[in-house]
Amino acid sequence: MSSSSTAGIPVVPYDLDDPGDPGDPVGVPDVTVVVTVRAAASLLIRCLDALAGQTIGEDRVEVFVADDGGSRLPERFSVGRTGTVNQALERARGRYLFFLDAGDFLGREALARLVDAADSRGADVVYAKAVGSDSTMFGRTRHGVPLGTPGLSWELSSTKLFRREPIARHGLRFAEDIPAGLAEQAFTLEALFLSQGISVLADYDYRFGGEPGGGVPRSGTGTGPGPGRDIGPRTGPDIGPRTVPRTRPGRGLGPYTGEGIGIEDVLRGTAAAMAVTARFTQPGPLRDGFHHRHFAEEADLLTGPALLSASEPVRRRVFAGLRRLVADHLSDAVLTRLRPGLRLRLSYVRAGDPAGLDSVIRYEAGHGVPPLRTDLVSADWRRTGPARHTLVVTARTPLPGLAALDVAPVRLTGCPETGRILLRPAADGAGTEIEVQIPADAFPPGRTRVGLHTALVGTEHPATVAPGAPPRRAHGLRGLRPYRLNVAPDGTRGLVVAVAPVGLRRTPRP
Repeated sequence: MSSSSTAGIPVVPYDLDDPGDPGDPVGVPDVTVVVTVRAAASLLIRCLDALAGQTIGEDRVEVFVADDGGSRLPERFSVGRTGTVNQALERARGRYLFFLDAGDFLGREALARLVDAADSRGADVVYAKAVGSDSTMFGRTRHGVPLGTPGLSWELSSTKLFRREPIARHGLRFAEDIPAGLAEQAFTLEALFLSQGISVLADYDYRFGGEPGGGVPRSGTGTGPGPGRDIGPRTGPDIGPRTVPRTRPGRGLGPYTGEGIGIEDVLRGTAAAMAVTARFTQPGPLRDGFHHRHFAEEADLLTGPALLSASEPVRRRVFAGLRRLVADHLSDAVLTRLRPGLRLRLSYVRAGDPAGLDSVIRYEAGHGVPPLRTDLVSADWRRTGPARHTLVVTARTPLPGLAALDVAPVRLTGCPETGRILLRPAADGAGTEIEVQIPADAFPPGRTRVGLHTALVGTEHPATVAPGAPPRRAHGLRGLRPYRLNVAPDGTRGLVVAVAPVGLRRTPRP
């Protein structure tokens, strides 16, 4: 479609300064499209051209452009301009609402298909397939979709068709103290929880995004940067690979970069969205499904490199706010579904240890992996009395402040329960040193395999022995009988302790 098209641009059917009676059915359009202008003002004309060519017909659509007045809107486009999305909602008269970013455009039949589906199925919210979407949500067209459907919690953009009546009746609005790209999550969640029916349409390419000529939305199945744009690190068998890579160490706020969104904005938007879920759901799988989405995505960003680059006052406020979210909303069921590195970071948040969190973030940024490793440094026998010995195993982990995070963060396998575990900060200040002391008398005669595991909030990893570590030997007594003590690598990850009596040499009789 040519970007110079001028025909068919929907005309607002009333005076913008006097919206009149919203209940007056005369001239009421079927759908009001609200186009938000963020970072894609240069693509606005293409977006409007696509709306002009909709097969639904110009008399069934009205269009508002929500921006600060900075974008140039040619006179030939008879659309309303509002300062905010909420002002557009106040003026909207369509039976349905559809929100669209200026950088996106619709397929020619999109609005007609969406309205027909909502009318025929009685849906209050209609999801529409975007070109380039890889979400299994759009594997097929479905109606009467339950709220707990896998993948639904990841699709929280406002680029959907909403029935306007429940939105007006309940007074739903976008929070104005949060950037629009973040406020849409809470708005969409509330609309979903209040809806009497949800449909998912996968039978047509409804929405396109990105640069001209491109068919892939800039942020996965959504229409632009911001939460709800299906950018999260999706986990579980129901979720396929994402179009946009998850934030890597050093990428700051990832998909939010360049949108004028700061880390405190992400925190406020996340808190608002999670508060909506908590208000409309009871503890259980449904609530956990939506909370998991926010901890897996936004909490990942809030505990990432962007936190380190913020000023100290901001870091303190973000840490405190995130700790409240963890205390209020992070159930054990959600925690165990998170990837190990994020699980680890949130454990430091839960423990109230910002210095520990900073150390973990820096380690991951420098190594590309979380500090989930423990190395056995030495294993030797220490004399603890006349002919008495204790096995002393030392290990080191990059995990800081390990003793403060769990009652028993180190687990021994194959060892007698009489073992003593000591934890102390590493001498160079980076990580934790582990010392295990086990009396030799506690080992039975024969061979005992010994393992050391660092276990933390469901994330467990074994300590490894450096290749070629030499065996260490000692001799002691058990009662009056001498024994030989030996500790050496077991050829895999751990150690093997061998305790054997020393046979007495008999002098042959003459």
